[in-house]
Amino acid sequence: MIHRNKLLAAGITAAVAATLTGSAFAQAAKPAAAPAAKAAPQAATPEMVFNAWDKDKNKTLSVEEFKAGWTEIQMRQVVAKLHANFVQMDANKSGALEQNEFANLELIKKAGAKAPMMSAYDADKNGKMEFKEYVEMVSTMMKNNSGK
Repeated sequence: MIHRNKLLAAGITAAVAATLTGSAFAQAAKPAAAPAAKAAPQAATPEMVFNAWDKDKNKTLSVEEFKAGWTEIQMRQVVAKLHANFVQMDANKSGALEQNEFANLELIKKAGAKAPMMSAYDADKNGKMEFKEYVEMVSTMMKNNSGK
């Protein structure tokens, strides 16, 4: 049986990969630009959700299509919570976590001496942790702690 944390961590990684390629999360992961007059995002209607989940466009949702859609919603919620935490911890609002902000993450504090160095997840080696790198770290730490 797959441990819940491993499954959730794998789902988080997949959801982030999916959502960071052209969605609102891609915009959210970037530093905020000067406010501009933008049209508010259109709220999803039941028809829009149904059509998005109906992959074979036969106007019927199979159990598999429903499960996939439901899983996507759950993963998007997890990613949204992670993003909210990331933004909250980004004290200087730079759009990335610097070393002092990284050290203040609850996950890092709880890990104590076993906590990874920020550089282990700084994929672009710029000395900062962007949102995608943050999610990778959280996902990896969840996988590593799932055996406990």
